[in-house]
Amino acid sequence: MRTLLLPAAFALFVSSAQAAEIDLSAGASATVGVRWAGAVFIDVAGGTTEWADLHWQPTASVGWIGSRNDPGDNLEHDVGLVGAGVRLVDWWRGAFLGFEVAYASPRTDALSSHEQFISSLGWRGDRYVLMVRHISNANLFGGRNLGETMVLAGFRF
Repeated sequence: MRTLLLPAAFALFVSSAQAAEIDLSAGASATVGVRWAGAVFIDVAGGTTEWADLHWQPTASVGWIGSRNDPGDNLEHDVGLVGAGVRLVDWWRGAFLGFEVAYASPRTDALSSHEQFISSLGWRGDRYVLMVRHISNANLFGGRNLGETMVLAGFRF
């Protein structure tokens, strides 16, 4: 996992020199049965592009979701994620909607394949960001697919 995440994180930080914004957020993630774990994400968004009266930003994410001690499910591993996609911004008072495809490692019962989808709904101010984020493989790649749903709060740079 580290061999993949370290180069991806480095590429994300190098590209951030040209980024329109960087978000550092942390919070709690829950899976089925409301089993909580810590979560931390760095999101880098590029410049805003207008298309059909909508404002889009390319975005990339590097994240970590902590392990849980659970005898019934395989959740005992920290999971790292790398994702890329788009974010719809500036449509209502700082609200945004994002969608990314991601790679997760290692696999757990919550994130049961390496291939994942990240969807985010949030609000961003001048210095702060709040969001609800869901990560799942949409039952396309097998496994138990419990998914991860989190509430994140953080700072914008």
